[in-house]
Amino acid sequence: MITTMRSRFSTSLAAIAVTSATVLGAGALAGGAATASAQPLPSFLPPHLAVQVDGLVSQVRAAVPPEAWAAVGSSGMAYQDISGGLREGIIAEVNAYRAAHGQGALAPNAALDQEAQAWAERLAARDVVVHNTALIDRGYGENIVSAGTHCGAVCLVDLWKNSPGHNENLLDPHYRSAGMGIAYGAGKVFVVHNFAY
Repeated sequence: MITTMRSRFSTSLAAIAVTSATVLGAGALAGGAATASAQPLPSFLPPHLAVQVDGLVSQVRAAVPPEAWAAVGSSGMAYQDISGGLREGIIAEVNAYRAAHGQGALAPNAALDQEAQAWAERLAARDVVVHNTALIDRGYGENIVSAGTHCGAVCLVDLWKNSPGHNENLLDPHYRSAGMGIAYGAGKVFVVHNFAY
């Protein structure tokens, strides 16, 4: 009974996300909203639509606080950072994802930590999400994300996995080290993850 209710609820979320995308346009829904992937969508969808619908459903999931998911009896949909600390959780998630794809773990990079932290604080203070073009122009990679503070390590890394350019950075076999900055502002967390060869 509970499994059926959860399936119906997930299907309803997909319908809401598709309807929202149709009414608002995908760009309006994506503007500033976080995306994440929690559960796969039914396989009856064509692959190109499944990716789009999954992204829209994930936006709804990321925007709804965990308490709301708990109210419907589905703690499996709520993201939680159970790794100890957000920074350590993100590092663990990224390195596990790289390992699953045959890539080595990224070594800590103190200089990039400092630069990423300064950029994250700047983003949080201004409530914007923009890349540090000066860093990128120097040949480094950069992933940035902003989401509600209820979005933990798994959720934040999922946002990058679901973005082709960010995912490419996560899996780039040439990156050897990384630095990270985390800042909070406007009720959100801002994460900057820089990569070096």
